[in-house]
Amino acid sequence: MSKSHRVILVLATLAAGAWSTAAFAETRTISAIIPWHGQGQLFPVATGKLQFLGALEGIMYVETAEGDMNEAFVRCPIVQDINGTDKSTSATGKCVITVSPDDAVFADITCKGVAGSCKGDFKLTGGIGRFEGVSGSGKMTVRSPVHALAADLSDGTVIHAAAGLLQIPELKVRMP
Repeated sequence: MSKSHRVILVLATLAAGAWSTAAFAETRTISAIIPWHGQGQLFPVATGKLQFLGALEGIMYVETAEGDMNEAFVRCPIVQDINGTDKSTSATGKCVITVSPDDAVFADITCKGVAGSCKGDFKLTGGIGRFEGVSGSGKMTVRSPVHALAADLSDGTVIHAAAGLLQIPELKVRMP
């Protein structure tokens, strides 16, 4: 076999392998809920405006109680802006969904809303272990009473007992 034929054979084999891997990639839609508790600190950043810097922690439950991410531990450091004047809020965060010490998924969260309800996006950005290469996204809603707590707190107050609910009714998950 000539050298050029061997190169073509190797390229064809690699292309077939890449195609078969793509063909076996699985996309599923799950419904997930994360009851969370959090702690952090509130800072005044302008007249009538506060910023919460902290972290949310909870357990992800998948509606069917099946799948790799059901009952996974979730931790999300977040930044939330709270406008006391018009009661608007927005937040961004980075999450790690830990399934085991060697297997985890990373996600970004962003939302905007009003006091008590922040709606936005939950985007899977990668993973480690068996979740390496995972991707996906879904719309989310975060419900929280942090705005009510913030109204009665002084500058720099540490919040130890914030709680709420993060819902992702249709999270599309693509496994490589």
